[in-house]
Amino acid sequence: MAQTMMKLDPSDPLARFDAALAALEGNLARVLGDDKGKVQSAEILELREQVKFLTEERDQLLADLEAERARVRRLKAANEDVSGRLDAVMGTLRDMAPAIQD
Repeated sequence: MAQTMMKLDPSDPLARFDAALAALEGNLARVLGDDKGKVQSAEILELREQVKFLTEERDQLLADLEAERARVRRLKAANEDVSGRLDAVMGTLRDMAPAIQD
């Protein structure tokens, strides 16, 4: 399972998460649909590994989301700074324009 996840595009976290969730759902359906009603220890270990992987993937997605939110905040601050500077330059140019025309 983990090897399959590693082959996915690391820049597409939603695809990785969807693939991991689909694999977990498939294994749960297989285990819960067992007519014998007994879950093999290997299946339990595999499910635990999948839950661990999904937990790690979720944590990484949260970290990625927070990093992007911080990036957006920095970009907004930079945009406000640049806009303020441009307004100041435009004001100075307007003030200078009548003197240049004379």
